[in-house]
This record gives sequence, structure tokens and C-alpha cells, in this order.
Amino acid sequence: MTFLTAYSQAGKMLHLTIHAVSLEENLVDESLDLSLGVYLPPGYEKQTNKRYPVVYWLHGYSGWKNTTGKAGWDQEEVITLNKLINSGAVEPMIIVMPDGSNRFGGSFYTNSYTTGNWEDFIAYELPEYIDANYRSIPKSQSRGIAGHSMGGYGALKIAMKHPHIFSSVYGHCTCCLALRPSYWDDNAINKAMAIDSWDAMLKASWWVKALHAFSAATSPNPNNPPFYSDLPYKLVGDSLLIRENIKAKWSANIPSWMADQYISNLQQLKGIALDGGIRDSWSTGSKYFSNVLTKIKIKNSLEIYEGDHNNKLTERFYNNILPFFSEMLMIEE
Repeated sequence: MTFLTAYSQAGKMLHLTIHAVSLEENLVDESLDLSLGVYLPPGYEKQTNKRYPVVYWLHGYSGWKNTTGKAGWDQEEVITLNKLINSGAVEPMIIVMPDGSNRFGGSFYTNSYTTGNWEDFIAYELPEYIDANYRSIPKSQSRGIAGHSMGGYGALKIAMKHPHIFSSVYGHCTCCLALRPSYWDDNAINKAMAIDSWDAMLKASWWVKALHAFSAATSPNPNNPPFYSDLPYKLVGDSLLIRENIKAKWSANIPSWMADQYISNLQQLKGIALDGGIRDSWSTGSKYFSNVLTKIKIKNSLEIYEGDHNNKLTERFYNNILPFFSEMLMIEE
């Protein structure tokens, strides 16, 4: 089903629903029909022989609408994109914005027996759909991937594992780059361990749901209903301890500790950019990941700017992220 926004004849936002085969047979009744925003740049309809590079933008935890508008960007954002492209500040490109939320609040764009194969959807199924239905340049050199917070985590991990699909990546205020179970405080952990129904999950705090979401993504367990995942904690008497076997499953999905396994892949990426606000606690992970990449001789850029986790997202998307991809992506076949 497609709805075409009519307010701009220069560049358009398409509001789509895509059937995600990669999520079939998940254990928590995730819908296979996902919302999708596709921005088509000025000139797309008139220059019918021209093909365009594509940027895949992944939103942060807690919902698609928080970072991409209710169903893709709204009028103000589209007008701004049109102006940037028409002025020459940004190259014409297609921008694809999938809904990566789920019953837990966020998929972390990770393959999971519990929630479905989100990585496969982003890395394979979605680009195949875009290349089949729009005039994209169907080459890795013309595909970039980026995201905010959870989306940055997904973008960096997916680019690291699939340089034959995406050639450049930008992590904006990326979460979870050096995440450990100890990041959560005892109060949130105890509340998370006490939840035993979906009704209780819906009423839980942001941090409690995020803990369950990351566990569902990285430590699935088909024998542990109703959430079919394992939290990395256990109570021994009155002591709250880390379950080392579950911690190991988390660690296997943390980019900073995955990087040395993917050196040859990382070497294939044309551009790796990271940023974060000076008042954003997640920036510590971005600094750590940048240092890891530098130590294994992978070129990358890191900018820590005056800001927090959310307050510069739109500004930096226009002024930093899109110009980065304008420089990195091949714009002609």
C-alpha cells in the first residue's frame, strides 16, 4: 500500500507498508508488515533515466515516529531536504527509513530467534526491495547506512558485517558500543526480572523495557516464555550477580568487541564516521569504539560536540550526515 504526499513537487516522501519475510516465525507475534518512509529527491520524476545513491536511516529505541515523523518525515523536513539538494549542498539521493520498533520498543536491528531476523531485513531484503522498485544505483559504493542511538548501533554493526552491501556508515549518538550488563542499576534490573507478562511490559519504564529489548535481540531463549529471552542476571540469596554465559552472548553483539573479528570487512568500508554530544553518556562508547578502530588501523572520524543525546539530531542530519554521504557515495553509475 502506498500513499504519496502531495505537498512538494520537488521532492517527495512516500509512505509505504512493506512485508518483511525476514521476520517470519518469530516467537512473540511480531507483525511482518512494517511502515517504511522513502524520500525521493528533486528531479526524480522528470529525470527518468537517472539513478541515485541511497542512504538507509535507522531510528533510535522507543519508536519510529520519534526520529522520522509519524510515517517518514513530515512537510518541514522534506522542504529542507529539497532546499539542500537544490542548492547543491547535498547530492540528490534516495533516503530510506524503515520502522525498526517491535513489541519490546526496539529491535536493535539484530537477528534473533525471538524477534526475527532484523539484520537480514536491513542488509538484504530492504535493499533488494528498493533496488527493484526505485531507480537506485544497485551497488555497495552507492549505499550508505546511518542511524541515531539504537539506529547507530545497528548501522555500525551491519556495515561491519556487510561491506558488500553498504560502503559507508555514520553512527550518530550511538548507543551500546561498549555496553555491559552492569550499565543498568539494581532498581531497573530488579523490576525487569519481576516482569512476567506483556501487560506488565507495556507499563514498565523506558529503561526496563530497553533491558528486555536488548536481551530479546542478543540473548534469545525459545524455552523461556513469555519473552523468550534471558536477562544477564541472577539472584543468589540477596545478591544480584551477572550470568556470565548470557553476558558472553551480549558481548558477541557489541561492536567494540566484534571489530577485530571483522578487520578485513572494515578495511573495505570507504567511510566510518561517529559523533556524540558532550553531555551524552553514550559518547563514552563512541570514543571507545573509535579508539578500537584506530588501534587496528581502521580509518574513522569522531566528533564530540556541544549537545546531549537528542537535541542536535535534525541539525546534524542536515549539516553533517547527509554531506558525509554526499562525499562518500558514488553518485553516477
